[in-house]
Amino acid sequence: MNKLLRPPLMEQPGLMLRLHLWSEMFMAYLPMLVLMVLFLFSVWLVRSVPRAEQVQPSAPPTHVPDYDFKNFNLKSYEMNGKLKSSIHGVYAEHFQDTLNTEIKEPFVLIYSNERVMSVKGKKAIVNEDGSQVQLIGQILLKREGVNFEKDDMQISGEFLHFFGNTDLLISHLPVNIVRGKNLFKADKLEADNLNQVYTLKGRVHATLVPETDKP
Repeated sequence: MNKLLRPPLMEQPGLMLRLHLWSEMFMAYLPMLVLMVLFLFSVWLVRSVPRAEQVQPSAPPTHVPDYDFKNFNLKSYEMNGKLKSSIHGVYAEHFQDTLNTEIKEPFVLIYSNERVMSVKGKKAIVNEDGSQVQLIGQILLKREGVNFEKDDMQISGEFLHFFGNTDLLISHLPVNIVRGKNLFKADKLEADNLNQVYTLKGRVHATLVPETDKP
């Protein structure tokens, strides 16, 4: 009886061959491993990063002074460097919500058309660039003219609003105006100093003194 012969034993691969096979297997599974590592890293990153807190809107500025000063002089200038106005006060407070400055016992000098107007009162409110000034309480405005009898003028009242850029003066409260020897009273006033036009509104009273020719 013939016996079946055993198949010859396969020789074990050498070390270099095994390393080559392992490297091919590693390279075959490398993209999958990279994707798995990236996925796990993304999951860890999402879980570890703290949630962003909802940003609370900042509270609006309150009407409280952020700084104050005493016995001061505030000057504003035109673009060409010419002095436009000067304000002296006993005490002032700057408010962060309105950006206005409130002055106690103000004394204001306004320079326009080579003339100087002086204004004083109990209180003044000045905007950020000094282009607007509101005067409140026991106001007395004086303007010196070239001719004392004709051009000198005084305005008294409880409120005046001066616009520096347009040289406009407004009051919604009664005013008394003395120009030379003439006296005017009105409920409201709009004075265009640039064009020398004064508009009196409401109840208007005028006392006019005729000019007399000097001998």
